[in-house]
Amino acid sequence: MTVEDRDAVLGEIESDLTRQFGGGAAISPLSTPNRMGRRVDGIDLSDPLSPAQARLLVTLLDRYQILCFPGQDRHGFDVHDLERITNHFGAPIPHPKNYANYGSGEALELLPVERRASTLNNVSFPGVFECLPGADSPAVYIVSNVPGGGPDADPMIVGGQHWHTDIEFEPVPLSTSMFYVHRVPTTRDAPGGAWVTNPPRDTGFYHPDSPTDLAERREMLPLNGETAYADTAAAYAALPADERHQLDATMVRRRLRRSDAGWLVPLVHTNSRSGTKSLHSPVWASRGKRIAPVEVDGLGEDESRRFLDRLEAHCLRPEFRYDHVHTPGDVTIWSNFATLHVAPPVKQSINDPADARVMYRMSCKGNPSYKLPRHDPQTWIDDNIAPPYRAPLTE
Repeated sequence: MTVEDRDAVLGEIESDLTRQFGGGAAISPLSTPNRMGRRVDGIDLSDPLSPAQARLLVTLLDRYQILCFPGQDRHGFDVHDLERITNHFGAPIPHPKNYANYGSGEALELLPVERRASTLNNVSFPGVFECLPGADSPAVYIVSNVPGGGPDADPMIVGGQHWHTDIEFEPVPLSTSMFYVHRVPTTRDAPGGAWVTNPPRDTGFYHPDSPTDLAERREMLPLNGETAYADTAAAYAALPADERHQLDATMVRRRLRRSDAGWLVPLVHTNSRSGTKSLHSPVWASRGKRIAPVEVDGLGEDESRRFLDRLEAHCLRPEFRYDHVHTPGDVTIWSNFATLHVAPPVKQSINDPADARVMYRMSCKGNPSYKLPRHDPQTWIDDNIAPPYRAPLTE
């Protein structure tokens, strides 16, 4: 796209924003104009969205992969509002960690109050930190380093995750995730003026034969509590035409455990609304022994690993990467079909609230719904939302 074309599209989007949300709404790049990610100012997400407003936000996410809506805490936004927003993008998914007996095969029971993440957060620094209303929803995952902390705790550094997308191993994969940011760490007492260092990986975290360039790019993790993203739509578009054609026909077998039969899915995802193609997380092949590797249809395990390692190294090139700095009060939404992301190393068992990193994450799958409540068929919920869940919405 030329600069002139990009400016014309941006003008149309800005006109649509002001038409739907008023003259104060504006959109700007999170980094540079030619990269994924946009900041959307002047929108109060605590207000229910009209169908036209919801459609516009879904369209913006389809186009830009990451959307950040700053300063929502100024409007009294809470986690109930985050769940309402999530329902526009897809059907919310309850998080396994919210259940006392997940995976037991028995009727699921929510954790007792004393074992819930919100309670464990609240008892660490009484009177200083408390989770927001709505945090106990089964569909909310509290991303926090506060549990286990307190004034007398002994802090430790825990390494970051693998580059990944969320819950991609199910037949209908997760489409969208979002954070509402509550607290971010403000201390910078590690070497280099960062919050933390990046500790060495345990043996077996990644396959030992991973290429050098891939190993280096995997370990270039953010050190101040940011979330790093890689643009798999731009990475796909940058490949030669003949390679894109080959990848379009490539099927991969995804599974949660090695003992699972799994299922074949396209490696290249095509957004049904925008037509944008992206590499849907080609990163599982050379992870450690605890995670079942993806296999490319027609290739063995070692061949699959080499095939997918090359694609992952391509996706993690600096020109496709964006490190998002979280700010309290922000709502950040991202597409799992068109990005990879990685959680940073964090300080845990904290003894100072200035080290707290607390965000509320919700995720969803299925088609958007521009009008609420959603009307997903119960059979679809039963087959694709585990455990079956519907948000308790009244509008």
